[in-house]
Amino acid sequence: MKKIAMAVSATILSAGLFSTPVKAYDNVAAAMCNYVVADHKSRFRDQLRSNKIKLKKVYKQITCNGHSLLRFAMTKDAENVGKFIVKRLPASLLQKPEADGVTVYDWAKANGKEASSIAQAVKARAKL
Repeated sequence: MKKIAMAVSATILSAGLFSTPVKAYDNVAAAMCNYVVADHKSRFRDQLRSNKIKLKKVYKQITCNGHSLLRFAMTKDAENVGKFIVKRLPASLLQKPEADGVTVYDWAKANGKEASSIAQAVKARAKL
């Protein structure tokens, strides 16, 4: 009986441990989107550092209003944060199509954002 009680409590505790990071991740992603809107590069960077997040590892998972971080930065004219994101991502990731099958730079051209400094930084980094 004692072993069953220990197994049940271990299961409950482990379930609680695995659900907490998901909620924390949602809060981090929401904060990152807010910092993009505010074009606050230092807070965006601090958010990454304080949560020990490598942007290149989570870039594909984070969306803001249905856009990737870079596309969202272009729509909000968040030049400082956008250029910071470009610097933190590998060129190979910038060259690949995103979830909708279009690269960031091609999306920028199609949506009239080609002249933005973010799009120019993507073009330079990805060597397009």
